[in-house]
Amino acid sequence: MQSSKVFVLDGGNTHLKLGTFVGQQLMETKRFQDRMSLEKYLSADDIVVIANVGELQLQQDLIALGCQVFTVTNMNPLPFTNAYQTPKTLGIDRLCNIAAVLLSHPKRNVLVVDAGTCIKFDLINAERQYCGGSISPGLALRYLSLNEHTANLPLLAPAPWELIGKSTEESLHSGVMGSAQAEIHWRIQEFNNRYEDLIVYLTGGDALYFDLAQKNDIFVDENLTLKGIYALYLHQHSSLPLP
Repeated sequence: MQSSKVFVLDGGNTHLKLGTFVGQQLMETKRFQDRMSLEKYLSADDIVVIANVGELQLQQDLIALGCQVFTVTNMNPLPFTNAYQTPKTLGIDRLCNIAAVLLSHPKRNVLVVDAGTCIKFDLINAERQYCGGSISPGLALRYLSLNEHTANLPLLAPAPWELIGKSTEESLHSGVMGSAQAEIHWRIQEFNNRYEDLIVYLTGGDALYFDLAQKNDIFVDENLTLKGIYALYLHQHSSLPLP
C-alpha cells in the first residue's frame, strides 16, 4: 500500500491542478496558472505523478527540478478493456476519470460528464469495457468562438442566465449556457435510455454552472480526474491492481 506523500498533477489545457495524496486519501488540492508557479511549490525528490494534456515541457521541467516524475499514459496497462478505435489519440484525462469511477463501481454502467475546456462524455459498461463518448466545446470556447468569429459580439464569461435574453449580453449567456445545459441533459437522457441502471458522475471546472445533481441524482466530484490519475499510477507503477 502506498503510504508516502505523492503529488498528483492534472496538466490541463487552461490550468494545472495539483493534488496531495497520503496513502489512499486526497488531502488537499491547489490550482496553478503556469509551470513557474507550480515549480516554486514543489521541491527536489518530491514524487509527482502526471497526466498531461497541456504543455509537453512540463515533465522535463519537473525532472530538471529534481522531482521523481511518473507519467500515466493511454498506452500503459489499464484496469479495463479499451474499445476506443484510436487509442493513441484518446486523452489520458478521459481514461483517468474512468479509472476513478471504477474504484467505486467496478461492475456497473457508469457515465462521466467532464465539463471543462471541452465537455466530454465517457462511458464504461458493466463488463469493464470503456466504450467511448463525445467531445464538444466547453463554455469558455463557446464564448470565445462567438467573439472571434463575429464583428461586434463581446467576449463574456459564464454567468447566470434566463431563457429570454433582453440584451446582447443576456442573449449570449442564454445561448451559450442554455445550449450547454441542454446538450448535457439530452445526452444523459439518451444514455439512460440505452444503459440499464446507469450511474452518472459530473466533474470539471465548469460543473458548478449546471444544477444537474439536484435534478438527476448525479454524483458530483470536482477531484475525479486527480483520483483517477492516482489510481492509474498505482496500477501502472506498482503491484497493486484496481479492484
